[in-house]
Amino acid sequence: MIDFLFLDKNTCYLCKENPISHHSLCKKCLKKLDYVANKFDIDDISAHAIYYYNEEMKKLVADYKFNRNTSLAKVFASMIFDYGKVNDLFSCDYILPSPSSKKVLNKRGFDHIKMITDYFIDQIKPNYLENFRKISETKAQHKLNKEERSYNLKGAFSIDSDLKNKSILIIDDIITTGNTVKEIGKVLKEKNAREVKALAITSEHRLS
Repeated sequence: MIDFLFLDKNTCYLCKENPISHHSLCKKCLKKLDYVANKFDIDDISAHAIYYYNEEMKKLVADYKFNRNTSLAKVFASMIFDYGKVNDLFSCDYILPSPSSKKVLNKRGFDHIKMITDYFIDQIKPNYLENFRKISETKAQHKLNKEERSYNLKGAFSIDSDLKNKSILIIDDIITTGNTVKEIGKVLKEKNAREVKALAITSEHRLS
């Protein structure tokens, strides 16, 4: 695939030295990210993860979300766009960036998933699924144990629209336990969605 976001870049975004190979990164830096192209099921939802959540990817995600290094949105967007096109994941009715609560958005200062998808939404057929919201404040999933995570998001999401016969692709930065995808998918299925899939930049799932 053509790295459409970065045709004007000559050197690696991370090391600032080597010529780029893809996603505005050089071959050396790309190797550090442990590409897995993994597919697995979360209940009845088909989920995809592009990279394994290794130490290098942890640093990138944290730098983006918590240090507000928003320029990384372009790098992540290129990764998701290429993987989604190659695996035909954009043949759906709607794209749903995993939503954050108003409190989190105000604290972080930006919608970290939608900022990524905004870079390529005009390049694909499906539009955003509007009016899907996170309606309650929850604790950060990464601060909870496995049992706590399974209850933390109960009733946290809502949408008023009827999604009969519609297919939706959820996009997120990371899948760990899968509880976020599971809870979002539950709400979508309750609104009669025909199919729900998920695509994440990274995941702790290594094997299919």
